[in-house]
Amino acid sequence: MFSWLQEIHFVRYKSLSRLIFLAILFLYTNIAFGEGKNAIDIDTSQAVIYCDVSLGLENSLLEIALKEGSQMTYHWDVVIEEVRNYWLNKDIGQVAFRRQVIPDLVSRQWLLKDSNSGITGTTFSTVRAIRFLTHLKNFPVIDKSLLQQGSVYKLRIKLYIEEGEISDSWWGQALKLGKTVAVESFSLP
Repeated sequence: MFSWLQEIHFVRYKSLSRLIFLAILFLYTNIAFGEGKNAIDIDTSQAVIYCDVSLGLENSLLEIALKEGSQMTYHWDVVIEEVRNYWLNKDIGQVAFRRQVIPDLVSRQWLLKDSNSGITGTTFSTVRAIRFLTHLKNFPVIDKSLLQQGSVYKLRIKLYIEEGEISDSWWGQALKLGKTVAVESFSLP
């Protein structure tokens, strides 16, 4: 028979174990299913597959970093693969590029660099600089002739964020950690 003090400890540990279980479950669901938070709009009506991506990242921290004069680089990695039911997915193509925002503290403007197109521009607005880093509009992914009708494809976007000068050393590339920020499946009409 339990004494009343032992019953109180038992109830306390039982509720604590439930709380720990719910915390682990919450973390697991955020890690496992956190990929689909950002929306990808895929346009398959033209000869080239285009996508629009809008990241739901915390912009206030990015705005503070830019206003303090930090150089920000977003390495985008867009991967397209064919979904196969009974085997590993087949890689079809990959597009990797980076976008940089470099501050000019003297003139209070930011230089916008896109490595994919080679186009540079300037802006006085931090909102526009953040939008340049975190949004893709009409981004060409792959030629439609390389895909088969009736097959299901998955478009995955992985993002690497770097603050400060870019490190092109081999150890910097090996230690670079990215996060899958968006995944979307589609098929040709």
